[in-house]
Amino acid sequence: MCVTRHQDDDSGLTLVELLVVIAIVGILAALMLPTLASAKAQGKRAGCLSNLRQIELATQLYTDDCNYYPQIWVNSTTRWMDLIKPYIGKPVLQQNSSVYLCPANSKRVPLPYDPTIFLSYGMNAYGSYFWYAFKADCVRYPSATIVYADCVTNYYWCTDGTFTNPVAHVDYRHPGKSFVAAYCDGHVEPQTVTTKDDWDPSK
Repeated sequence: MCVTRHQDDDSGLTLVELLVVIAIVGILAALMLPTLASAKAQGKRAGCLSNLRQIELATQLYTDDCNYYPQIWVNSTTRWMDLIKPYIGKPVLQQNSSVYLCPANSKRVPLPYDPTIFLSYGMNAYGSYFWYAFKADCVRYPSATIVYADCVTNYYWCTDGTFTNPVAHVDYRHPGKSFVAAYCDGHVEPQTVTTKDDWDPSK
């Protein structure tokens, strides 16, 4: 026996049901947004870690050739990032030296004398050791000495020559108010609180 369907039957959503669905979707989105934001921030920090690994590797190649660390400042057009630039590789140079730019740094300011470099990192200026040609074998504890770190815009060095906490010119732009540091032995890791010994290459 066939059952005929009345014209007033409605299999669609009522307005109330539609509003409930929209409310549920909104709640789920609100719950997921912090997770997505956290994942995005972690991804940017991972990119920063990769950048500083490349910079540190280029620095090790430089020190292998010269026996000295690159100087923070040589002249008005030559600084540490210019000295290691040939060691970073052509693919990076063709991408406007993006290895120098932290993904979490929203202030993309090119160097006035080299518009291909958008700089997010600074070299350790504690005690002025790296301002000059500091011999690589004079760093007594390479695995415990920072050579590069996330740096605030318009600076290319970290610390003001002495130690303060938070560290002068360091940009704590990553999750948990952390920054990424590259060490003289080549390893890279996030940091939140450091001591003078982390910055003193002569210790």
